[in-house]
Amino acid sequence: MSLDLFNNYESEYTKLVSSARHRLDSLVPELAGAARTTALRETERELEDAHELAGQMEMELLALAGPERARAAPRMRQYKADIEHLKREARKAAQGLGSYESNRRALLGADYAESDGGLDGDNRTRLLSGNERLTRGSQRLQESHRIAVETEAVGANILNDLRGQREQIVNTRDALLHGESHIDRSQRTLRTMTRRYVPCVL
Repeated sequence: MSLDLFNNYESEYTKLVSSARHRLDSLVPELAGAARTTALRETERELEDAHELAGQMEMELLALAGPERARAAPRMRQYKADIEHLKREARKAAQGLGSYESNRRALLGADYAESDGGLDGDNRTRLLSGNERLTRGSQRLQESHRIAVETEAVGANILNDLRGQREQIVNTRDALLHGESHIDRSQRTLRTMTRRYVPCVL
């Protein structure tokens, strides 16, 4: 039952995140004014719904059997990272920190439909320069996010390896203790037999 619920939540989560990503990548950059604001609000709502679904998925994850939980856990970590990444992108878009085209639309509004003659050389240069800085900053953030995700995955693998080694050590210790118990019983049996045998010989 928990696996079915997890799969249902996962399917709904995927639809919400896909819709939010499409809106941020394709729709919002083409909008300005009230239409852009509405699209961003819808994106934020979808991301909040996806965040709630991720919380439900985490609860169901705890109830899954060992192998199923092991397969689903990495996806769960990636889902949470995806939500945080999209929320940051939505905040940047709301603050006008998107691409050059979306920034220009937000700045010019209805005048965007006019020719580039509406901007003089200096203003155009400043906009291009500012867009380049924002693009470089966005690329650095994306690279940092990628490194963080990879580091988390490496850490999870190391923890799993350590957990396996600990189990091996515990099993070895238990086997040794069990063997020592047998040796003690054997020694006591031999001493008893020796005490019984010696008087008979004498």
